[in-house]
Amino acid sequence: MIRTGVLLGAAAGAFWGLVFLSPLVLTSFSALEIATGRFLVYGGVSLLLIAPSLSKLWQRLSLSDIGVLMVLGALGNVLFFALLAGSIQHVGIGPASLVVGMAPVVVTLLGQSDKDTLSLSALTGPLLFIVLGILFINADALQMWDEQSQPVSQSVKGLLMAFGALVSWSFYTVLNARALKRRTDISSGLWSYMTGVSAGVWALGLAAVLWLPSSFSVSVDAVADGKDWRLFWGISLGIGVVGSLIANMFWNGASRRLPLSLTGQVFVFEPVFALLYGFVYAGRLPRPVEAIAIALLVSGVLWAMRAYARKAQYS
Repeated sequence: MIRTGVLLGAAAGAFWGLVFLSPLVLTSFSALEIATGRFLVYGGVSLLLIAPSLSKLWQRLSLSDIGVLMVLGALGNVLFFALLAGSIQHVGIGPASLVVGMAPVVVTLLGQSDKDTLSLSALTGPLLFIVLGILFINADALQMWDEQSQPVSQSVKGLLMAFGALVSWSFYTVLNARALKRRTDISSGLWSYMTGVSAGVWALGLAAVLWLPSSFSVSVDAVADGKDWRLFWGISLGIGVVGSLIANMFWNGASRRLPLSLTGQVFVFEPVFALLYGFVYAGRLPRPVEAIAIALLVSGVLWAMRAYARKAQYS
């Protein structure tokens, strides 16, 4: 079960990593617009998939379940992506991803009360590898950021957004994993669809703020003000279906099978795959420091996986 959970988490990271390419392609759109398009598609496709069984599904959900799903749609989807994107715009990818990359440590701390978790002392080595890997990933970017001159207020705002994204994702991981283990009668796929509907509701609010004022002057199927809306909706379809709906299905499968602290560490596959896709997009091989970072991140997860496997063997 541990190995299957890690593989599912890695698959989720592989699909999530694709999302990081979207800002490189949609350069004329803001991060909020990209997030809105992504989660409108995720919500719309999810609603279509559950529509035939919506009445029966509604009867199976309590008000508490609906509340949790609405929170998950915001924390792990719209709010997280918006805060992360805003942080990147203010301080760059390096400092933002360094802060958010601490999610495995935070989730491990939050999950210490769960009965199936290992002690912090048993997880110190794996967590150290992951932290070092995140530091290596961002070494060059942090050096470039240190050399840039920008207002202190802008840097503070960007870092606060990054910490907000870290908190958002960490609590999403904990709430989502515990909800999935509580509602074992709902499949991982169905839970992804329902989370998508919730994210779509939040995205509708963003769409109203971003696009309603200009809805009478901008056509969504034409190139206007340098914005290729056909390309935008094509990319949104891809990252909404592959980077959200399918990725979340794999992540739910991992969350259901893994102890919470190990679930947090599996999150590192997202930056690993984002790096690999970035190398392909840039047409280059990883530099030595980047190769070391990838090796540290993967080794940390494998180390933790073996520790949990030994615990299961002797329990």
